Amino acid sequence: MANFCALVTTAFLSFAALILAIVACAGSTSNYDPINKIYAAQLDLSDLNVDAVLANVSSSASSLSLSSLGLPSYINVGLWSYCLADASGDVTNCTSPSGIQQFNLRNLLYDNIDNNQVLELIDSVSQLVLPEKLQDNLKYYNDLVKCMFITLIIGIVASFINFALNIVRWLLHFLVITWFARFFSLVAFLSLIISAGTSTGTYVYIKHVLSDNYDDYGISLDLGRNFYALLWASVAAALLNLITWFAVRSKRYAYVQPIEEKPLV
Repeated sequence: MANFCALVTTAFLSFAALILAIVACAGSTSNYDPINKIYAAQLDLSDLNVDAVLANVSSSASSLSLSSLGLPSYINVGLWSYCLADASGDVTNCTSPSGIQQFNLRNLLYDNIDNNQVLELIDSVSQLVLPEKLQDNLKYYNDLVKCMFITLIIGIVASFINFALNIVRWLLHFLVITWFARFFSLVAFLSLIISAGTSTGTYVYIKHVLSDNYDDYGISLDLGRNFYALLWASVAAALLNLITWFAVRSKRYAYVQPIEEKPLV
């Protein structure tokens, strides 16, 4: 009975970790509720200091505002794509998924300026002025974002394999299946916690950098609560799944009543 309960629990936990990680990974890939509400970070451009960001063309930018630039009030950064939101926070559209979504604030601003006159004044994306500390470490940030993305995918695959092995374990009571399941549950947990920790640390640091320069540029960043709730919940499920797998016996045991031999008369 205890073995049955352990197997049921591991099936539930591995499936929960898988679904939670998949939903987090799919965030902001399309403009449908609730997918469009799941994002790793949200850039707040509602108080953008146009004169500071367009300092190289300040003589022509002094009369420009956020609306005249055509920029959205918010940009929700997902793993595969990003979504644009208006002043009320409602998502208007999302980009098509295009692989690992790197964090490049200059490109995000440049790509979303919907004003041809302004674009003619800016010869290249490098003319957008942003915090040096943010731009100098851009490669480092994006290496961490890649790590977060890759480990999340590994965690999803490992969770799926673990769930499949759980189903097989119901039918076959071999020791090797139990140990393979334990191995993939360990891989799933380690991958998911690395992904969650890397993502959280990276965006918390970027948030800190933008906060220090907010008075100059008027740009802030907030972490996506829904995304991190899903991601850390999948980590918790994966950890509990790993622990529970060690309560699963490799095979069934039956108690055999020894037969007493009667003495020969």
